[in-house]
Amino acid sequence: MASLMLAGETIFLLPYMRKTFQTSLEEVFRISSFELGFLSSMFGLLALACYLPGGWLADRISVRRLLSFSLIATGAGGLVMLAIPTYPQMLALHAFWGVTSILTFWAALLKATRLWGTSETQGTSFGLLEGGRGATAAVMATVATTAFAFAGGDANPRAGLVAVIWVYSGAPLLSGIIVWFLLAEDTPMQGTAKSSAEGLLRRALTTPKVWFMAGIIFFAYLIFTGSYYFPAYAERGLGESKLFGAQLGTFRDWLRPIAAIFAGLIADRIGVNRGIAIGFSTLALLYGSLWAVPSSASSYQLLFAQVAVISVMLFALRGIYFALMEECRIPHALTGISIGLVSMIAYTPDIFSHLIAGWFLDTHAGAEGFRYFFAFLATMATAGLALILTLNRRL
Repeated sequence: MASLMLAGETIFLLPYMRKTFQTSLEEVFRISSFELGFLSSMFGLLALACYLPGGWLADRISVRRLLSFSLIATGAGGLVMLAIPTYPQMLALHAFWGVTSILTFWAALLKATRLWGTSETQGTSFGLLEGGRGATAAVMATVATTAFAFAGGDANPRAGLVAVIWVYSGAPLLSGIIVWFLLAEDTPMQGTAKSSAEGLLRRALTTPKVWFMAGIIFFAYLIFTGSYYFPAYAERGLGESKLFGAQLGTFRDWLRPIAAIFAGLIADRIGVNRGIAIGFSTLALLYGSLWAVPSSASSYQLLFAQVAVISVMLFALRGIYFALMEECRIPHALTGISIGLVSMIAYTPDIFSHLIAGWFLDTHAGAEGFRYFFAFLATMATAGLALILTLNRRL
């Protein structure tokens, strides 16, 4: 499980580097916020196309081999960034990561987690995975921020970013080796009948609760992407340094393991639906507060409080939203195909959310662009709340 925790987060460090180092990426690679958003969209497009075939692949090739290959290939791609490639080359690199982190990885990771636990401990298995991934993310963000500061920081952003790339490339390479030696070899399924696979897909497509899940996770993931912009908001909206922005992003990441684990425990007692409704309600209010309070009136204590509560609620949603499968009574035979279908729909914000953010930030200067973006996220949280309340009535 420790190897899965490590693998499950280190593979996404490079594609999501913007979470903590957005302004440095824009400065060093000489690109705009919109162009950086388009890199994320390229990653999201390839990822979207890979969810369903990735599930098929995970049933036919050992997950140990898939995970190790994915991690090593992703880390090797990161080494290309050290040369500060051109924008078209960066587009190709993000498309490559979309394949290595989803087609040969995502379903294999979930399958390995399910194999690790028993039928009675699936909640514990996935809760540990998300909490462990959060702890890994926080540690890696701390290491990367420290490397950025020692290598150059604000005085030399290029040297600092190169140090971060070394850290974020070395981590998945090392994880791939660890997974190869620690993860048990599983026996892949051979030759599922085509008609059976088509039948399962048809059943999933005609199950309304699967579509409700997809919509709920879609809104939760969309507003989660907004948390990537807290460091940039501190830097551009409040005039703080790049190092301060990186530290704010690291503070956000340290909240993830605690929030994910406790959310699972609380949701088991009050119900997953109610837990998700509380999360959406709080996020609508807090993102709305970021829009309503002008940056000139925001104290750092208020900023950290807003970031803390928003992050806790976002990570709590991530920790429990797939637990809706049990409350929705989706048959166990449809688990894999439903996850693939839901993921294909729910994670589409990877394609367009950063384009939307880039448009807001490029169109409106300074803090104003961030405030409009936060208002958009508050609206999306309200839509998610309406959807979970509708599902609750159906249940």
